[in-house]
Amino acid sequence: MECVDRFGLGERENKNFCWGGSTAIRKATFDRLQIGERWRGTVSDDFTMTRVLQEAELPIHFVPSCLVASLDDCTFKELFEFTNRQLKITRVYASHLWRPVLIGSLLFCGLFFGGLVLTIARVILHRAYALPLALLVLIYLLGAAKAYVRLRAVAIPLASYRKDLWKSLPAHLLLWPFASALYLCNAMAAAFSRRINWRGINYELKSATEAVIISRER
Repeated sequence: MECVDRFGLGERENKNFCWGGSTAIRKATFDRLQIGERWRGTVSDDFTMTRVLQEAELPIHFVPSCLVASLDDCTFKELFEFTNRQLKITRVYASHLWRPVLIGSLLFCGLFFGGLVLTIARVILHRAYALPLALLVLIYLLGAAKAYVRLRAVAIPLASYRKDLWKSLPAHLLLWPFASALYLCNAMAAAFSRRINWRGINYELKSATEAVIISRER
């Protein structure tokens, strides 16, 4: 659901994008726009389909009831690999979405974690720290409130997974600043590299229409 929040899936049909987790299109439209042909040479089916539909000036509807729960576990290494890959793909296929992630995450991390370091330094130096601490607490509480509202909203269409979703509430409330830090790392990685690994295949993303296979893992 973080991607929905970050990239703004909602009522604006001309701003939505085809989410790879759950997307449907009429076969007649698929064939008429030759989406199958447009997929050749690409690694992102959803962003490519989004581009084709936008070029044809067709609306993309966001249907909350079609959200799909993902309950898989992953290691930290797998987490970084997945999120780095997603932001690298986003930079190549939709740079207008990647740039706000980079700038927003950079500003937030600079403000929040910089303020945290400043507050700790002032405590150690026995200087007044009430104001920066109050601002940090305010930012943190606002972010936690947003995370709570987001989780509660997701629990509506995913009612059958509500118990599993609410188990993650502590993580949503406590770890959201680190999610922004992760986004910053991902966006920075995408700024300097276009290579991704997907299911044992290493790709170089030349452009939104060309991906080159560098190597295959055995």
